[in-house]
Amino acid sequence: MGIKARKLKSSEIPQKTELYEVGSSRDILVEEKQRDGSLDQVTLEYCIKKGDTGYFAKEYRPTGVDKEGAKVIDITSVMLDCENQCVRWHLYDIKDTLAGEDTAVKLYGQWSSGLCYLQQNILAQLQGYSEVADLGVITRCYDKEKMEHIRNKYQKLCDKIKNDRQGMTLAQRKGRSEIAKYKGKLKAIQAILDNCFQPDNEIATYKIHIRKLNYEKDQVYQMRFPV
Repeated sequence: MGIKARKLKSSEIPQKTELYEVGSSRDILVEEKQRDGSLDQVTLEYCIKKGDTGYFAKEYRPTGVDKEGAKVIDITSVMLDCENQCVRWHLYDIKDTLAGEDTAVKLYGQWSSGLCYLQQNILAQLQGYSEVADLGVITRCYDKEKMEHIRNKYQKLCDKIKNDRQGMTLAQRKGRSEIAKYKGKLKAIQAILDNCFQPDNEIATYKIHIRKLNYEKDQVYQMRFPV
């Protein structure tokens, strides 16, 4: 296998963008500080058995991908069971609140890039391995009602522009040129509402998991899950 990763030392704290090989059981903490000073903490539990190899990256950006304009996802976590030729992977971003079109569009882009990096740099080296996928978002609050309201708004805008084929005013023609942007927002919001992500130009679909952070104390929100 040709997975390019740096071995994570037992006392080492992983830095951003780099892919690490995790060779022994340990917890890895991922923290996100929010604008209001509060803190989200996600603990990944790596249980490395004989014949297993783990991988981890925070905001993974492979060598050769320019920093400018690159979309990165907070958590890339992989476990190889070499004996049974099985790979489990987790791609998650941390959002304090899951609501609004900007959050949805950004998250859709992060899933797309994270999955692309994962496929090209890790999964492509594991021919013949079965795959257990886990893709999603970790959040304090998922405002589904707001997402449905925004979905309905953009669906009406797209439908209106589509139906206004004759006698369009200048404003309507300008609105028609915006339909690609509206469709992009609608697609991202609908994916979250349907709990189903389909990368562009791919047939495969992935179930979207929404994991909730729990309030602990002193503006700290936490959760942990096994890799």
